[in-house]
Amino acid sequence: MNFIRRFTISESFHQALFHQRDFPVSSIMPTTQINIVLAESRCMAGEFFNAKVLLDSSDPDTVVHSFTAEIKGIGRTGWVNIHTDKIFETEKTYIDTQVQLCDSGTCLPVGKHQFPVQIRIPPNCPSSYESQFGSIRYQMKVDLVANTEQASCSEVFPLVILTRSFFDDVPLNVMSPIDFKDEVDFTCCTLPFGCVSLNMSLTRTAFRIGESIEAVVTINNRTRKGLKEVSLQLVMKTQFEARSRYEHVNEKKLAEQLIEMVPLGAVRSRCRMEFEKCLLRIPDAAPPTQNYNRGGGECSIIAIHYVLKLTALPGIECEIPLIVTSCGYMDPHKQAAFQHHLNRSKAKTSSSQQQQPRKTRNIVEENPYFR
Repeated sequence: MNFIRRFTISESFHQALFHQRDFPVSSIMPTTQINIVLAESRCMAGEFFNAKVLLDSSDPDTVVHSFTAEIKGIGRTGWVNIHTDKIFETEKTYIDTQVQLCDSGTCLPVGKHQFPVQIRIPPNCPSSYESQFGSIRYQMKVDLVANTEQASCSEVFPLVILTRSFFDDVPLNVMSPIDFKDEVDFTCCTLPFGCVSLNMSLTRTAFRIGESIEAVVTINNRTRKGLKEVSLQLVMKTQFEARSRYEHVNEKKLAEQLIEMVPLGAVRSRCRMEFEKCLLRIPDAAPPTQNYNRGGGECSIIAIHYVLKLTALPGIECEIPLIVTSCGYMDPHKQAAFQHHLNRSKAKTSSSQQQQPRKTRNIVEENPYFR
């Protein structure tokens, strides 16, 4: 049998408790509550940020002295050099805007109230980002100053901003198919151990967020030793820049983050293998390429790049630089034509593979020796 104990506090004890703390019960009970409703989960730089501020008031005598909404975007980088014990840190403000939600002296009746907010985000704002050595954070602070302390309140809400970039902004050659070839020579001390030839084929090297990268990888292992742990990886490289606190000298730090990986298995010695339809998807929450064009504009304290990396043991690593945008083509008709071309290409490729299947084998899916 389960017993439930209920503890009650008498009214005299409750009054004595607050009497000892020398303030009434009503002084710690707020009479207003603030929340926001966003039109979208994230906002593009260069567009208008639209939201509604919700105010729930339970005090009939609330008089507004000031009611404002402030949007701030600050980028910070910082670390300590373990070899020199120097402190590096940099802070940069991208947006600092404040709007007034209602006039001073406005009386708020009891109930729920809505106040629309529309602020244009500057087009040069970078994407929201979080990491160990730096961050780019956006927030909206709603501050209400009323005639009483119970009615005054302040709330801070985080925002997600995305850099606005299109396929129109990238060079034309990155939208063309590419065959990347590399050769790793394992010759050591004039002893011919052999070479490994690598070939990665891509339809293009520019993609938008949410797309899938389809690659065809061909490995020709002409050595006497097999290759292990062959994988195709989508890696995000981030470069941070900060200035020392006292010497005012800039230092850069590079960090890599694995976004997605496709394991390909192993390749035997004296063997040629082809891996078809290696798919890696760019997450919707990933930030687009940032500051990839070094020729124009001011360098950001946080630069983001993407590479497609092929790795294998022992000692094989090659990369293809990629460009990731937040949008497709700026013209909707051009984007629709581009999407139609992609759908036709996929349909044509699937039909040709069904009619004339390749003689090469995928060791992960077909070869029982490597299962």
